[in-house]
Amino acid sequence: MLPIPIVEVIGGTTLKATWINSGVTPSSLSSALLDKNEVVVNSYLAVASGGGAYYALHFVPTSDDWYVNRWIAFIDANTYQHRQLVRSHKLEV
Repeated sequence: MLPIPIVEVIGGTTLKATWINSGVTPSSLSSALLDKNEVVVNSYLAVASGGGAYYALHFVPTSDDWYVNRWIAFIDANTYQHRQLVRSHKLEV
């Protein structure tokens, strides 16, 4: 079984989600942060940073919880999705 990479962040911080697509430019590209019930926490259009790289900045809630970062790209007549697990840790000192 392949391990699933998990991005871990401290709640209340900004997650910089990235998408690399050096082959073709998508006509539309967006990133959404979803909670464990698939409810959108926040969603943004991607910002191009050159060379086929894109990013979106998401504010992560302060709760100790799991989220999914979902990218949706439209290229020609095709729709592509990529999902990534995000673990938010409540900061306690």
